[in-house]
Amino acid sequence: MLAKISNSKTVDEKSKISKFRVRTVNSNSEVNDSCSNLPSKERNALMHQVSIDIVSQHKEAISDGRSSSQFGEADDEKIATSECRRHSSTKQCYRRDSKASSHSRLDNHHHRFRGENLEVAFDLSLCDDSSIATNSKKDHMASCNQSASHHADTYSPYYTTEALPMLTFYKQATVSNSNGGSRPTLDDLHCPDKSRARETEVTPTQKMRTTGIDDSSKFGWIKGVLIRCLLNIWGVMLFSRLSWVVGEAGIGFAILIILLSAVVTIVTTLSMSAICSNGEVKGDNDVIRKRFHINFFVQGGAYYLISRSLGPEFGGAIGLIFSAANAIGVALYIVGFAEAVRDYLKVIDVVIVDDLNDIRIIGVIAATLIFVVVMIGVAWEARAQLVLFALLVGAIINCLLGSIIYSINMPEEKRIRGFTGLNGTTFLANMPPKFSSNQSFFTVFGVFFPAATGILAGANVSAILKNPSRSIPKGTISAIFISTIAYMALACIFGSSVLRSVVYTSNSTDITNCTNPCSYGLLHDYQVASMISAWEPLTAAGIFAATISSALASLVGAPNVLQAVGKDKLFPYVKLFGVGYGKLQEPRRGYVLTYSIALAFIAIGDLNDIAPIISNFFLIAYALINYSCFDASQACSPGWRPSFKYYSKWCSLVGAVLCIGVMFVINWWAALVTVAFVASLYKYVDYSKPEVNWGSSVQARQYVSALNAAYRLSTTLDHVKNFRPQCLVLCGNLSERENLVHFASHFTFNTGLLICGIVQPETARESLQEQYEILQKMKIKAFISSVTSNDLPSGARSLMQACGLGKLSPNMILFGYMENWQNRIDSVDNYVNIIHDAFDLNFGVAIFRNKNNISMNLNKADSSFIEAKKNENFSDEILKEIMKLSPNNNFAQLKDKSKRKNLIDIWWIYDDGGLTVLIPYLLSLSKYWSNCKLRVLTPGKPERLQSTMIRMATLLKKFRIDFENVIALGDINDEPCEESISFFRELSAGYNCYDDNIELDDKSKRHIKLGELLVKHSIESNLVVLTLPIPRKNVCTGIKYMSWLEIVSGSLCCPVLMIRGNQTNVLTFNS
Repeated sequence: MLAKISNSKTVDEKSKISKFRVRTVNSNSEVNDSCSNLPSKERNALMHQVSIDIVSQHKEAISDGRSSSQFGEADDEKIATSECRRHSSTKQCYRRDSKASSHSRLDNHHHRFRGENLEVAFDLSLCDDSSIATNSKKDHMASCNQSASHHADTYSPYYTTEALPMLTFYKQATVSNSNGGSRPTLDDLHCPDKSRARETEVTPTQKMRTTGIDDSSKFGWIKGVLIRCLLNIWGVMLFSRLSWVVGEAGIGFAILIILLSAVVTIVTTLSMSAICSNGEVKGDNDVIRKRFHINFFVQGGAYYLISRSLGPEFGGAIGLIFSAANAIGVALYIVGFAEAVRDYLKVIDVVIVDDLNDIRIIGVIAATLIFVVVMIGVAWEARAQLVLFALLVGAIINCLLGSIIYSINMPEEKRIRGFTGLNGTTFLANMPPKFSSNQSFFTVFGVFFPAATGILAGANVSAILKNPSRSIPKGTISAIFISTIAYMALACIFGSSVLRSVVYTSNSTDITNCTNPCSYGLLHDYQVASMISAWEPLTAAGIFAATISSALASLVGAPNVLQAVGKDKLFPYVKLFGVGYGKLQEPRRGYVLTYSIALAFIAIGDLNDIAPIISNFFLIAYALINYSCFDASQACSPGWRPSFKYYSKWCSLVGAVLCIGVMFVINWWAALVTVAFVASLYKYVDYSKPEVNWGSSVQARQYVSALNAAYRLSTTLDHVKNFRPQCLVLCGNLSERENLVHFASHFTFNTGLLICGIVQPETARESLQEQYEILQKMKIKAFISSVTSNDLPSGARSLMQACGLGKLSPNMILFGYMENWQNRIDSVDNYVNIIHDAFDLNFGVAIFRNKNNISMNLNKADSSFIEAKKNENFSDEILKEIMKLSPNNNFAQLKDKSKRKNLIDIWWIYDDGGLTVLIPYLLSLSKYWSNCKLRVLTPGKPERLQSTMIRMATLLKKFRIDFENVIALGDINDEPCEESISFFRELSAGYNCYDDNIELDDKSKRHIKLGELLVKHSIESNLVVLTLPIPRKNVCTGIKYMSWLEIVSGSLCCPVLMIRGNQTNVLTFNS
């Protein structure tokens, strides 16, 4: 199918047997179904493997020196079939090099060439269907051999390990791990010498069967969506509270409440349809196949929709809220059932305790029975769905017929209860609202809204729908339309045939309208639907069917949502409920928790008090579904390609705002509590950073926001007030220089950009994923930039020139001090050249020396600060000579004696634009150095030390930099002691830099003296920051420059930061 095989029959003596791989592709789904008739041993594999030994000849190419090969025709006897295995449902193909036959021997004296691993693909659908359909293994294998031989004879060798486009390669995965199945890697195709062609063996992951649900077992939009939604929408509110809604709000406002609920649900349905049609629903298909017939949340319902779209932050919060809403929903439906049972018991004069406690007792009994049924199994519920739906439809029609029949012939017992039949006077009387003292339009809406919360029933089982993108919107919108028409029709019938409130006297003959609490009428009789029905037992059966089936669905649904959240491990204790039991992985722990929550709310005993709580939870869930659709559309991600096109992102945004607004007008304090609870859960997940990657719209929006911000930033002019240190750290492997990266993060955290630069050899091809994982463990916000170079200076130059994005590019470079540089003289020039290149590119330069390897990690650092230790580089004689100097000799300080021991000494020797002062100030703001105060030391003329000190203190105050003390030094230009000079000469001994006969230049003497002063004043400091000397090109050698750095920093045991700005202002005192 890919190429034709040559028929050359020339066989050389030096020929060798090559391996010819035949990959199989199945494009005919009927072959999969017919293979199901094979015995299980022949069906347990995923592919055909045909090994074809081909005699090949290797010749020298004269023209270009390259090897070529000529292939002969394979002998039919050498075509040996190792296996012919097919699986009943998969379309995935795998390849594996077969072992050479026993008579094949490779000539080791010949060069290896790619002809040894050839492959050709052929379609398994071309195998003889008749043989596949039979139970004969021999016939089936013979048919496949014939097909393989046909392709081997028809198509020539194709020199590649390429794979055909297959569905299995495009399973949802992270970008870095998207080479699913047997797709060859880029190295397999581009660098065959560096990476051998991958031998695709069947891995444990590949052995996992993709046991999906057959299309024949899947549902269409009517049975899969429409009926399920109507069963959830038509519940207890239809028969028990719709009449009360009409009594409170009147017919006009009742219809408005129904239409408002329909608007909310329709907008949410459009958004939900877009989300559901943007890819397939993932999950454990084997469990889905066994459990799909149960009306519950197969994939976590709204939790799955929101979490996979908005991310784990919002998804985790809504998952818990939606679980709670369904758990409370169990109580709602059970209380509705208990109310109906209580009213029917009162007809026969049976009262257990009183009205409220009777509801509680009946509710607890009913909830316990349903809980037992759920623990045993509810497979019967799916088979009874059509029966339950028929009962509901029959009960609604029964009410319509009864209102017509009894209008002609009115029984006296119904007339006493306020039933007038279809009457225009009653219709007009019930048209305007007449709210009770504790009710309003939105409180009544809050009681009614749970009657509209069944729209997710179809989306929850999208994995078992034939065409989810078509079935979900069509079935759900149809269900909303049908249920809305039914609600409005019944509302008009109730308002046209039953008085708002009635009272009867002791003789039961005086019936009048009243305003005081009465026993019957729309406001007080919750069984109006049964009263006006043609045959009350049918309506009673519909009420029981609606309440019990809805309670059962909620009792099963809430634990499954909780199980989905627990499996994602977003919260520490919720994961306990992610454990499944049995073959169906049933969430029994969730069943127990849901049952307990239901009992607590059943104890309330009033449907009107429970319904607003559920409305609050469902409204915020619907708000986030709408916002998910808007956010995904607004992010403009290429992955947002819903097949459902009839939606608008602005309509979704309006729907989200509408849901939130309705929440607050129903009950503002409950809405605040709900929003605060969602916000707290959001912040927890955002802080804990769970290890999940769902490709959410939040990630897409973050990219768009960052990109737009980078564009805007690139057009912004620089200003000194907005200067931020944007540091490039030459750290190499992060695990080797953690202290350096931690130190850089101390002054860039929440302040500036931090980029970890890595220079790798050109032969290295390491992934940066491990480095990013190290950064995450270190809890450092930084980027990683890597280049390949054979030498460090050119790699560092490439990093300084190329890393960053627009204004988000480094303006300073930080690297570690080269310890033991005397033993690495060959690398000294390369090290100094990095400084030259940095100054050429207008970078600030910082060198960090931490020779005692003091931990810079805040979590691992010792609480006690550094103590002065004896320096190993300086001899005792040198230290004694330095310390002999009077501490008050030739310097002036602002304070006589510092009261603090924890100090950061800033030796601002030369003006560099202020970077030498700014970095220590930022360090003092970090948690690691928060206990340290700044002390500034600066040189001055001996006769003007006091004015120099005052001038520096004034400058620092204008810069608004807090400091502990300012010291002006007047002896920096004095002659250093002989011991220090001798030590300096020893540093470069043997390199003809400073022999005993060569006089030291003034600059070297100044650095030697600076080293003495550092020991004198900063021996007990926690950190020393001093101005880095600039090496002049073609004047200062690398050995000389490193000697300068060693003499000024080697005398201190505390960390030393040598830093130099680019002579551009980074500080200003202007507003």
